[in-house]
Amino acid sequence: MEDTTADASYARYLPRQRYLYSYGWGMNNTHHGVTNNEGFSHSNDFSDEANVLVIGDSFIESFMVEYSDTVQGQLDATLGKVYAASASGNGLADTLQLARKFVPAIHPKTAVIFVDSGNVNKITLPYGRGHNYFSFSGNNVKVEHNPYVQSRMKMRVLKSALLRYLYYNLKFTDWFSTTFAQQTQILTNVGVQDEQRAQREQALEYFMRELVQLQRQYGTRFVFLVDGDRKEIYTPGKAVPEWTDSGRLVLLKHIRESDFRVVDMQPYFQDHWDHYRERMDSLPMDGHWNSVGHRLAAEALLSEQFPARVTMLAPATARPNL
Repeated sequence: MEDTTADASYARYLPRQRYLYSYGWGMNNTHHGVTNNEGFSHSNDFSDEANVLVIGDSFIESFMVEYSDTVQGQLDATLGKVYAASASGNGLADTLQLARKFVPAIHPKTAVIFVDSGNVNKITLPYGRGHNYFSFSGNNVKVEHNPYVQSRMKMRVLKSALLRYLYYNLKFTDWFSTTFAQQTQILTNVGVQDEQRAQREQALEYFMRELVQLQRQYGTRFVFLVDGDRKEIYTPGKAVPEWTDSGRLVLLKHIRESDFRVVDMQPYFQDHWDHYRERMDSLPMDGHWNSVGHRLAAEALLSEQFPARVTMLAPATARPNL
């Protein structure tokens, strides 16, 4: 990872860095790639007068699919000059910082803001090193940054293939921290639901207000791409909701009240599942979109937001005849 600074307070990798991705103990779903001139994966080098900038988290970072299968890759094949700024673990405060940085820098005609359940469920919580978060003081909201500096010890330790395997493939440290974080959350969240809902409202209002200012200042059109609850689609009435405490409905209300456009993937994913029984992800192993999910999102964006430029995208996988 690149160190964060006051002028670049967002998570990113080193520019032009080669990487190798695989998942799980069996090193499945292997992909190779290289970051662009800004340290982001699955994006061409940024240049001015962009047509589209896609901002998001690991769903857009998309190590688990090929670039040509990603939302941004498919949009670029149709529209040209489409770039992506994303990193694993990004929240809406990170999204705002990325918009503040790159909307003035590359002047995109359209900025696609990806939002998944975690972005709203955790909107009131602090984020890890290299990320931003919303802080609250009475009725005031601001973005604060948790700096990241690459650890020399980490670089030495990760020269070991075994330790890289434990860290990246088996995700031992994630399991360890998640186990204790869940216990802590249970202890600290008792009796504070009303305060969290109020802070969620404050954060979303602040987030939308800042994007409105960017839109007015630079003329960039903001379009929200909102993930669906795929677990509920696969097993209706049985799955634990991805979006907690009506977070999805609250988000959509704020988007529409701010007069931003939104592409809601829930009906697209539901329709695809109803017709083809084809998953949009690799659950339970990996909840990120697979090539099918990315293709459906790209088609939805093109048909709803760029209707004059629509071209039907080739299916990522053969659809079964039902």
